[in-house]
Order: sequence, then structure tokens, then C-alpha cells
Amino acid sequence: MSSDLANRRQELRQEGLARRDSLPPAERSRRSELITRALITHPVFSNCTTCCLYCSFRSEVMTGPLLHHCLEAGKKIGVPLTLPAVSRLRMVRITDPERDLEPGYLGIAEPRRELVEQAELTPASIDMVILPGALFDRSGQRLGYGGGFYDRFLALEAPGAVRVGLGFACQLVERLPALPHDVPLDLLCTENEILAWRRER
Repeated sequence: MSSDLANRRQELRQEGLARRDSLPPAERSRRSELITRALITHPVFSNCTTCCLYCSFRSEVMTGPLLHHCLEAGKKIGVPLTLPAVSRLRMVRITDPERDLEPGYLGIAEPRRELVEQAELTPASIDMVILPGALFDRSGQRLGYGGGFYDRFLALEAPGAVRVGLGFACQLVERLPALPHDVPLDLLCTENEILAWRRER
């Protein structure tokens, strides 16, 4: 990757995060609720049985209500455990957020370490992965936070899973500069619309 492209992507990343951070907490909560309602009524979501989703942090689209809805609907839920030493994610099943989560990497809520051996989800069982981002575009590209954790997980561990991005409308742009290793989304849900793309697996 050229230094110009790397710099441009970092500028865009910072711009997307600034847009997201500028939303007042009450507005962010309201928009997150609209996003959750839209997603849980979508057929792709209704048909999935094992869903992996991030625990929202800072100004991300809030996922607490979505997590509880999934559990109440009888879906198996996986939450990412970050392994920074190897730049990988492991998806660990949880059944009780209050009991099974604790502050982890960068202070983000993650599964307790002792759950990993007994509750790690097998990649083949994962139907859907719900992920955050700094910016998204109308072709399904996602600009993450720069670590490549989700791209590696989706490409290597769960290539058949439906990839769903959650973002606010202010994070949606026409076109992002993509890299070969960037894994595109199948679905993007904002408070204003749901965008879907057909992907060859």
C-alpha cells in the first residue's frame, strides 16, 4: 500500500470517527434503536441461528439491546475476544452478558477468558457477523479502525457468514479507497436505510 493511500485512508478514518463522535448521546441512542429495529425485522437476520456481534464502545452504534433481543429470540450469540499479540479475533459464546462479559482489550467488553475453551464457536456454525466501522460506502466497502482484525476473521475463519455493518447515516459515503484484503459487507444498516449486496462466496 502506498504511503499516499495509507494517509488518505487514515484521514477518512478520522473523519468518520469525528462524524460519529459529534452525535449527542441521546441522538446516538435514538438512532441506534432505529437501526436495531430495522435489522431485527430483516429476513437475513430472522433466518440466522448463530450471530456474532461486537459490544459497542464509545460512539459506536449501540448493540446492548440487539444482544438481548438475540438471546430472547433463542439465537446463539458470539462476542469477539481480541488477541492483539497475533492480531486475531476469537468468537466466544455468551448466554448472560452480565455474568459472561468483562472489560478487555482497550476497555471493550469481552468474554471472560475462562469461557474460551468451553464456549468458543466453531467457524462453520457462524451464520452472521455484525461489525462496526469508521466509514462505509454504497458498494459495501467498510473502513475499520486500522487493525484488520475483522477482515482477517471474516476471510480466514468465517468466509461463509453474512457480513452486516452497523453505522449511522453520517458514516456513509459514496466510495472508499479499498485494499485487496478488505472484506466487503453483505448488508449495511443505518437509521435511514438498509443496503444489501449479493456476494459470491
